[in-house]
Amino acid sequence: MSLEKQQATPAPKRAMRAAKSILRFTRNVLAVFGVFFVYLLWHGYDAYQAEMAAAATATDAACVKTSHCM
Repeated sequence: MSLEKQQATPAPKRAMRAAKSILRFTRNVLAVFGVFFVYLLWHGYDAYQAEMAAAATATDAACVKTSHCM
């Protein structure tokens, strides 16, 4: 093979490949954060429901989050 065929990849193609890699990595990180956020929403809502269920048997539901009932 001649030296001309063994040249490195041209800079624009290399930059495009790097940009695609960065965007792919960013997309995957955001997907992980999204899954974690949904988990936190589910966990918080589940805890809220458990607190409301426990409060419904003990006192009026309006008194749960405050120190006094209105």
